[in-house]
Amino acid sequence: MMLKVLVVSDTHCSTLNQLPKKVIDEISKVDAIIHAGDYTSIDLVNELKSSKNFFGVYGNMDDLKIKTSLSDQLLLELNGFKIGVTHPPEGGPPFGIKKKVIAQFDEKLDGIIYGHTHKPEIIESEGVLFMNPGSTSKPFPMCPKAMIILTISNKLEPKLVNL
Repeated sequence: MMLKVLVVSDTHCSTLNQLPKKVIDEISKVDAIIHAGDYTSIDLVNELKSSKNFFGVYGNMDDLKIKTSLSDQLLLELNGFKIGVTHPPEGGPPFGIKKKVIAQFDEKLDGIIYGHTHKPEIIESEGVLFMNPGSTSKPFPMCPKAMIILTISNKLEPKLVNL
């Protein structure tokens, strides 16, 4: 069975309607949504929860309402693949972020989804597929607004989509 997953992070908005049209359109076409933190509004979290199979973690910019409704990390098993999800919740400089996020998980992962840097990236390192969808609303200079469409069948196939 093939799964199609919308992967976003660092949306920094209050409602679904504030997301780029491409993101909103994609929600109806996917089997699940993964959000890697920094929503900045519990309303957006609740809308995402009610729209699809939703998996999300909180980020360093999220308030107490969001932090009490979501975890700082998730370990998902999708079509037999182990995928970790984190922001990281403590924030901080982006240097060495891959080591920081992988260290949050005790077991061998096939992939890890993270946010925080606002820089979209898909890269394999030491047998782990690192996926950062970037930001849908506030990219840092020289970074596009972006999301990832992750297709999961007999392998993990992420595709970066500029918004």
